[in-house]
Order: sequence, then C-alpha cells, then structure tokens
Amino acid sequence: MGVDFMKKILRFPVPFLKAYPPIWLGIFFVLVVADLGSKKVITDHLNFGLAATQRIQAGVFTNQGMPAEMDQTNYIPILGEDGEYIRLRLVFNDRFLFGSGPSAPVLGIFLTAGAILFLFFYRWKTFGAGHPLAWLFVFSGAVGNLIDKLFVKSLETREWVFSFGPQKGHVSGVVDFVQCIWFGLDQFQDFWPLKWLAWETWPIFNLADSLIVVGIVLLIVTIGFAPQETEEGALEKKDV
Repeated sequence: MGVDFMKKILRFPVPFLKAYPPIWLGIFFVLVVADLGSKKVITDHLNFGLAATQRIQAGVFTNQGMPAEMDQTNYIPILGEDGEYIRLRLVFNDRFLFGSGPSAPVLGIFLTAGAILFLFFYRWKTFGAGHPLAWLFVFSGAVGNLIDKLFVKSLETREWVFSFGPQKGHVSGVVDFVQCIWFGLDQFQDFWPLKWLAWETWPIFNLADSLIVVGIVLLIVTIGFAPQETEEGALEKKDV
C-alpha cells in the first residue's frame, strides 16, 4: 500500500519540462540573479541598519571599527524631495512577513525551503491552474529570498558568507532596501484590521518581495479560471 501511495503521489499529469518549460526556467534564473545582484550592490554601498537584537547576535555594541556603519543615517533618494516618497535604505529582515514575529533566521530558512518544495510539487500536480507568469514571479521571489537567507553579511568587509546560523561580526536576514513612505492615517491606529493604514512607512522590501506579492495577486485572479490539462486530455487532443 505504501508503494502504491508513493507512486500515486509522484505521478504527474504532464512531464517536468511541460510544467516548467526551458524559457520559464531561463526567465526564472534571470529574475533570481537580478534579485541577488541588487541586494549585493546595496550591501556594498549603504550603511547596515541593524536592530538591537542583530547587534547582540553579531557581538557588536558600537559602530566603531566597522566600515559597514551600523546605522540608518544614509540612503539614496528615489522619488520626492530628498526621497520624500521612495528611498533606498538597507535593513535586514530576520523575522517573518512584514518583519513581524520573533527573530528566527534559522527557522526562516527551513520554512521558506519547505514552502518552495510544496509549491513546486503543487504546481506540477495541478498543472494548468494559475497563470504561468504568476508562478514564475512567486518561485523567483521565494528562491531569491531563500538563497539570501543562506548567507550572513560581514559587518567588517560586507562579504556574504554561507552559513545556516548567525556568526559573530555578521548579520543574518534577508536584505531589504526599498522604503516607501506610507499614508500615516492616525485615525486607524487603534483599529487592528486597518492599523496598517496608520504606518508612517511601508515595511522595507526588495525585488523578491515585489515578485512574490505580484505573483500571489495574479494567482488569486487566475487560479480559478485556468483550465486543468491532464496527460489524458493532452492525448485526446492529439488523437483529434
């Protein structure tokens, strides 16, 4: 029974390259490289904005002797006077969605890897559900952030060092750097469902985060409308 169950689980309606065609894989690779490249450029040029817990984990309590300048005093303005609306500012998210929850860089690695693995087989099993572009964005963003989580960043040299856990003199977490000034509607401060409208700034994010959000929205819109295509259906079309 166990063997039959595994065969059923590992039986897919289409071949791998039908679910994940070469052009899809090529664009996926380009997006992941673009995400990681943008993060590396930012870590090479902007001050490291560290939270108190990150300073403790890194074993550093002052800014002295650290070229990375562990503060948030410099940024690159993008939109508005002196970056009034959008600016680039470097922080490291070692928590969960929107920087919420406790600091858990190691747990975050396993949760992200597990989610990617689940979605990989889910997409293959339910081929045809959801637009391929939506899946492309979700996978590209998730894998980009996962690879980022596998590296700690040196406070002294800014080098990315492969590590499954925190190291002294290094900071863990995903590189976030796009800061958008938000509405700051104070009247919603005490109303939890809409409290996010009272934020002064949107949580700082990166290219991977943007891809994931856009991809999820596209999936929500398209996953119920795209026709399912099975191996039997493909054979029937061929016969016709």
